Amino acid sequence: MEQQHIRGVARWRRPLAVVSAVLAGLLAGGMVLIQVVLVPFWRATPPAEFRQWFTAHAERIRRLMVPLGAGAGVSSAASAVVHLVGRRQQGPSSLAAAVATGGVLAITLTVNEPANHRFTDGSLSDAETRDLLRTWVRWHRVRVVLGLAAAVAAAAAAGGRNRGG
Repeated sequence: MEQQHIRGVARWRRPLAVVSAVLAGLLAGGMVLIQVVLVPFWRATPPAEFRQWFTAHAERIRRLMVPLGAGAGVSSAASAVVHLVGRRQQGPSSLAAAVATGGVLAITLTVNEPANHRFTDGSLSDAETRDLLRTWVRWHRVRVVLGLAAAVAAAAAAGGRNRGG
C-alpha cells in the first residue's frame, strides 16, 4: 500500500519540479529587474517624488510579484515534499529551493511589504523616506540572492534524472 502511494506521488515529481523552477526563475528575474532598474531610479528621485511615484505604481508591481511569490512558495514546497517522500537524489535541491523561496517570502512579509505601506501612507518625512528606502534596498538585495539561489536549486531539481523509478 505504501509503495502504491509513493508511486502515485511520484507522477507529480517532474511537473512540480518544472513549475517550481519556472516560478522561482520568474520571481528572481522580477526581483533582479527591480534591483537593476527601479532601485537606482528610486534612489535618484527626491523623497517626495519617490513617495508619489511609489504610491502611483506599487500596486501594479504587487499584482505581478505577489502571485509569483505565492506560486513559487507553494510549488517549491510541494516539490520538496514529493522529492523527499520519494527519497530522490533531487530532494536536497528541491528542499534548498523551498527554503530559499521561504526566505524571500519571509523577508517580503516582515520587511518589504510593511515598508511599502509606509511609503504610501503619507506619514514619512524626507529623511525617514531615505532611511526606510535604504533598509528596503538592503533587504531586497538579500531577497535577490535568495531568489537566485532558489531558481538555481529548483532548476537542478527539475533537471535531475530519477534513478530507480
